[in-house]
Amino acid sequence: MSAELSEKRASALGWLEWVFKLDGWLRRRQGIYEYTTDRRCLFRAEIGRAERALVLADGTQLAAGDPILILHFWNENIPPMGLGGPSVAWARQVSRAAHVSLRELARYLQQHPELGVVAICGDMHLGSARQTEQFTRLVSRYGFETVDESEVETRGALHRIGKYILVFLLVAATNPVALRGTILRRFHRRVFISRPMLIRRYR
Repeated sequence: MSAELSEKRASALGWLEWVFKLDGWLRRRQGIYEYTTDRRCLFRAEIGRAERALVLADGTQLAAGDPILILHFWNENIPPMGLGGPSVAWARQVSRAAHVSLRELARYLQQHPELGVVAICGDMHLGSARQTEQFTRLVSRYGFETVDESEVETRGALHRIGKYILVFLLVAATNPVALRGTILRRFHRRVFISRPMLIRRYR
């Protein structure tokens, strides 16, 4: 191996290490944690509070301030795409991993009733309106429903831009093929599933 190639690889490894260190520091600061040791799990979790009152499709009522569990992608565990982009085999792999993730989450919440979690939510930031609608239909298959994102996105533009840049770096480090498209031209959807609905579907 040439000295030049060795230097390039060392530089790349240093960049990746920096990205993961930054992500780890931010996760500790926000209290984002792994709720399972299963390496197929696609999500980490954060205990948060509902920002406003909501009534979900199954009748579950959230009051402002109620405990909720916020899901974050566990980027290192997301199956990498092939060079040709997403395929049917990749989609099936992700679907199986999503079921594992939600079963593990249902088990975790049953084991920790003291958390008082009323509902689970996740934020989807996508590159185009078409992608947003496709993902909205997709997550509905798992029991999630969408709410009006304009009423729940309360943090400032600077915070959102910083989050998008970190997402870009993490995807570049773990699944670079997924960078194709308009990753920083983001559309926002917040999706919810009630705790009772999650446990009924996945226990």
